[in-house]
Amino acid sequence: MITRILQPGEYPKLADTEAGPIWPQLTPQARVVVVEDHGVLVGCHVLIAVLHAECLWIHPDHRGKTSVARRLWSAVRAEVRDHFQASGFATAAISDDVRRLLQHVDAEPIPGQHFMVKV
Repeated sequence: MITRILQPGEYPKLADTEAGPIWPQLTPQARVVVVEDHGVLVGCHVLIAVLHAECLWIHPDHRGKTSVARRLWSAVRAEVRDHFQASGFATAAISDDVRRLLQHVDAEPIPGQHFMVKV
């Protein structure tokens, strides 16, 4: 068995793995660690940098009004596109208000429970 970094031209090998739905969107900055047994992929883990937005806050006096949320949303979307040159970002909802806001903008839930791993 060998462990190595899969090269971008080899990403189609990921089609039958958990990475199957995402490999076409992997950027050159992604790193795909694989284990192969006689040339057959037997394990993989995809390392990607994901833009993540956190700590959405609106003053209590302005909650429920659309002006602040709309202005924040427009500015955040512009920064994602123009500064980070990304087509989206991940975020979390720890309150029903934020959950409703994310549903309103058609945000898609990410399956699973996410963890921070220290190395």
